[in-house]
Amino acid sequence: MPDLPAPSSTGVRIAGDRYQWLAAWQGCVAAVRDAALRAPNPVVGVGVEVDDAGNLDDVVLYRQAPPHTYMQVKYAADSSTPVNEEYLLKPSDRGGPSILRKMAQAWQQLTKDGTPVDLALLSNRSPDAEDPLVSLRDSRTQLLVPKAAQQGPKSKKGQARTRWADGAGLSEEMLLDLLRVLRFDLARDVMHLHERLQMLMFAAGLRFDEEDMHTGADWVARQVADGQRRLSLADIREAIQALRLAAGSSRAVVSLATLKPDPMAEDADYAVDWTERFEGASAYLKRRPLAPATWAQLQEDIEAAPYRMPPGTTAVAVEVERVG
Repeated sequence: MPDLPAPSSTGVRIAGDRYQWLAAWQGCVAAVRDAALRAPNPVVGVGVEVDDAGNLDDVVLYRQAPPHTYMQVKYAADSSTPVNEEYLLKPSDRGGPSILRKMAQAWQQLTKDGTPVDLALLSNRSPDAEDPLVSLRDSRTQLLVPKAAQQGPKSKKGQARTRWADGAGLSEEMLLDLLRVLRFDLARDVMHLHERLQMLMFAAGLRFDEEDMHTGADWVARQVADGQRRLSLADIREAIQALRLAAGSSRAVVSLATLKPDPMAEDADYAVDWTERFEGASAYLKRRPLAPATWAQLQEDIEAAPYRMPPGTTAVAVEVERVG
């Protein structure tokens, strides 16, 4: 691939908007698949830049019952700014509140009546492996806790918690409450977002090539331009028919991960995660289960899959992690 010139500021804004529309279309696809498979507490609508959600308004997944998912979507043109304490606590370019403080304010607004929420910072930025708290992120849950809550106030973790709490305008106890529901969905490169979205479209019984994916994102962009900030399941289904994206029946998804975490696991109906139960320092060196785990146990987990599928499942898509 030839070298590409650096994007202009306008180009970065356009790419950021596109990233957001793709994330919103992914939510639309999830709603269609949830309905088809009769998922418990399904996604029933998608919001884009909604009111009354603070800066967690970029994409909202409305479920049949709370918790709804509120996302802040952040796109970067390069990897020069990882997600770390400096990035989260730095005031805005105009001297306004930091990203973390604005998320804390939105969280307080959304939960003031006791309603549970699911929050996410979605970004193609990578987590900073040297940051005292961000480095503790669990790749399975995308949460910083419970590890971020461990150790005393004089430890590196404790001192970082104090700085984060001060920066967010919260007590340390409230900060930890926030971190229990705030997922750091990071390192979602555009190509990775494309791959995951196309796989989800396939599982939802839709056409899923690159053009089809962008057709869906374009539809989201048009709705936002027309002032339609909340997209119901009926709206989404109508669009799929009008855009001729329907291709068949929805499929249940089974995720099998033995060498490295599968990014599709969170969308799977049944996931087998053996990444910590294989011997080897890296995905390229893993060859056999790490004692006391055995091949027989892995086989048992795989054979359990049919019993974990949604009722009435007649088609299954199997997602296996790839290395290299």
